[in-house]
Amino acid sequence: MDTRSKIKPLKELDSLLAGSKWVAIAGFFDPLTAIQANRLANAARNGRRVLAIVLKDPDCLLPADARAALVAAVRDVTTVVIADVSQWRSAIPEQTDVTIIDDPGSDRKRSEEFVEYIIQRQATGKCPSS
Repeated sequence: MDTRSKIKPLKELDSLLAGSKWVAIAGFFDPLTAIQANRLANAARNGRRVLAIVLKDPDCLLPADARAALVAAVRDVTTVVIADVSQWRSAIPEQTDVTIIDDPGSDRKRSEEFVEYIIQRQATGKCPSS
């Protein structure tokens, strides 16, 4: 299965969200770590479908479309959209059953901690060499 088919335009959210219970998780997912993948998978519990909102940011390591493809590969993610930080909330219709998880500060912190971890591993020579 080509999981990129899970990536949809933001303008389609109205029709995609109708009739189901959803949890929407907005984040940078830069990079997508095991902690973030587990967070996405756990959101699918309680019968909710998972909408991952990949936020655009020029300071990210990876472009938004690459991050969206990685997030779409998480089995429990139903749909992925790419959106500006200030744009995505207005695309979710008010009459839908959507629980929103939006904590870009914590998401950014997880990314920074991951980068710091990699730098420390390289500095101590504990990374596999090529």
